[in-house]
Amino acid sequence: MIEPETWFTLYSLAQLGAIHERVTLTTRQLGNFMGVSQQTASRRVAHCAESGYISRTLTANGMGVELTEQGRNELLQILGGLETALAQTGNEILIRGKVVDGLGEGAYYVDAYSSRFRSALGFAPFSGTLNVKVADEESQRAVSRMKHTPPLVVTGFTREGRTFGDVICYRVRVNDKIEGAVVIAQRTHHSQDILEVIAPVNLRKKLGLGVDEALVLRVVPLHLVT
Repeated sequence: MIEPETWFTLYSLAQLGAIHERVTLTTRQLGNFMGVSQQTASRRVAHCAESGYISRTLTANGMGVELTEQGRNELLQILGGLETALAQTGNEILIRGKVVDGLGEGAYYVDAYSSRFRSALGFAPFSGTLNVKVADEESQRAVSRMKHTPPLVVTGFTREGRTFGDVICYRVRVNDKIEGAVVIAQRTHHSQDILEVIAPVNLRKKLGLGVDEALVLRVVPLHLVT
């Protein structure tokens, strides 16, 4: 576990936007945000850079800084610990929905991220996504609760001049039968009540799901994943 001063620095940088992209700021601005002196902020940033938690470059306007994958993972570990401590026994997150047709783009993006999904989730996903429309207000609240649990973050990349952003993943069990994951891209064409689910199999065929068929997604917190 990293020392409190370090994770608070990472947390502050994340709040300032450095968790997803490089931001430009001065150590004085960071110190004011954190409630510490400019010297203290400078020392903590230097320590984070030396430890590999952030990447930092000097600019004419201060410094460009962004959390590395190691830095993001440190914050996720802390978030996971808090989620475990705060979670109530038996407080399951169940999302009820129905199958809907997608835009036909799922296979392309799943294939593009396939090796990264395999590394993060432990399975090679079927080429395509199952699109699930959230059923009701209770399930919408369950989605909100899911988004407050620690996710797995698949980092973005650039290929042939095209940028693919980070993808947030939440492990789920589909109808309590098949392990999968809800995937949320930084840029998505779906409305907020549509979830995209990936799995190692064709979920429609394996579960016999047609359009408008009801199903349940049971969210699996990271600390329960074996």
